[in-house]
This record gives sequence, C-alpha cells and structure tokens, in this order.
Amino acid sequence: MISLHKAAYLIHGNPIGIAGVLARLNPTETIYTAVMEHPENGRKYFCQVIHPPSSRSARFSYLAPDLIQNAEDYLPLIDFLCFQSGEMGALNVIAEIEEAHPLFETLRRAGFCVFSWEAIWRLPDERSAAGSSDQWCAPAAADLNSMRNLYQTLVPPLVQNAEPFVNGNTPRLLFKQKDDTLAYVESISGSAGTYLVPLIHPSVEDIAPLLSGLIPHFKENGKQLYVQVRSYQAWLSETLTELKAQPSPRFALMVKHLTVGQRNNLKPVQITRPDQRQADPAAPMLNNCTETGFFSEGLK
Repeated sequence: MISLHKAAYLIHGNPIGIAGVLARLNPTETIYTAVMEHPENGRKYFCQVIHPPSSRSARFSYLAPDLIQNAEDYLPLIDFLCFQSGEMGALNVIAEIEEAHPLFETLRRAGFCVFSWEAIWRLPDERSAAGSSDQWCAPAAADLNSMRNLYQTLVPPLVQNAEPFVNGNTPRLLFKQKDDTLAYVESISGSAGTYLVPLIHPSVEDIAPLLSGLIPHFKENGKQLYVQVRSYQAWLSETLTELKAQPSPRFALMVKHLTVGQRNNLKPVQITRPDQRQADPAAPMLNNCTETGFFSEGLK
C-alpha cells in the first residue's frame, strides 16, 4: 500500500486496516474507492480519493499494491479518480509522494505538478522538557481575520491556490505579541496521533520555547505528536532538531487542477451584414436626429 495522504496515515493508521476504515465512517466526507483489473496480466489495482466537506480539494488516500513493476499501470486508475473528484465537486486533487518514488513521475504524467515540499517531524516520546503553554491561547472569533492575513502573507500564492485558508472548525491555537498575531497552529487528531500544522512569522524570537510550549496542550491525550514543516517554513527544522525531533524523508505535494465544464448561456452575437447601413460616428448628431424626424414634433 502506497500512502498518498501522510497526515491521515500517521494519525489514523493504515487506511486499509480496521482503524483506518472506522476513521472514514464520516457521513460528511465523500469517499470513492476504485478497483482496476489490468487487461493483460489480470492484476488488480486499488485506489481511493477523499473529498472533505466544504473543501475545494480532494485528496488521494492510497494506491495498492505497493509492489510496482510498472508505475505507468496506475495511469488509467489515477485519471479515472481525478474525473470522479470533479464529479464530487472538487476543483483540485492533491497527492503526497516521495521524490524518489517511481510514482512521482507517473503523477506528473497524469497532469500533477509540485506546489510545495514538506517534512514531518516526530516529537520525542519523552516530554519532560515541555515549555510553558501560557504563550498559546484559543483564538476568538475576532482573531479570524488576523490569522487569515498571516496565512496570506507567509504562504506562497501557489500553495494558497491549492490549499486556501479555511474558516472551518479546525482546532487552532494562537500566539500574539502586543496584539499582533505572529503565529498559529492547527491540530488534527486521530486514534494513533496528533498532527500539528504551525504557521510562524520569521520575526518571532525564541522559537524553541514557543514550539515546546505546544506540548502541554496535547500532553494529556498521550498520543504521538507530529509537526508538519513546509518548505516555506524550513527554518523551523533547526529548532526541531534541538528538541530531538526526528524528521521524515522529504515529500512532494502535488496538485492537479480540474477543469469544470459549464453550459454557455450567452446568446450568439448578431453579425451585421456588410450591405446594411451603419451609423457614421463622424456625422453630426443633430443632423441625424432632425432628418429622421425625432425633433419634428417634440421641439417647437
């Protein structure tokens, strides 16, 4: 099984296993699983795509089997699920894969392009060095605009096009200095762990206490903590190394933008025949109006 959604794999477990299946029993999510039989060797291939509620992007969950003899065999299955994603209302389809994986080039051939890179850091199980949690607080409704502004300032436009800022019910913690929003972190929890997505302004000093201050907020659940670090936040890697966190290999985030067909409701433009008389823009308006009798009775 090839995981194409790393966060879901880490916090929910194997999507083909019991825990992964139970985690997907969400009536608000649209899930499509397809099976393809190879026309020559009869081998069966499985793939799943998920469209979260109120999201413009669908996400590939996995491809199976993982013993790839020819990665090109997946192309018809990938194209079919991209089509189904558009039928579910998605505008984009996102997949995550290692750069050295054979499937990387297959996804590029299927119309996907890289919009960012990321590494996932696993925080150590020993959390005795956790910092103070007083720096982080739950955001109020009035903080939504400031968090959106921070996102639009720090995140490259290419990423925002694939993953725009969401106003949904994602749990967040906020960090402020002198009433200025300088950082926030989103958290996604599952049965196997908690996935943290920080966004921190580079002007923030003392990053190590700030990151370690997140641990007390999630210490009680006893789950493994993971921290996502995108390429535009790569400067956090040095601090995470000081905290003895372990990085994953680098993943490519790939997106395919779908074309949505729309019915053209515009009426055909009426074409003027060459032999028809047309208005002369250089002619005086008064003469034209007088000749046609517009003023013959209206003005005396």
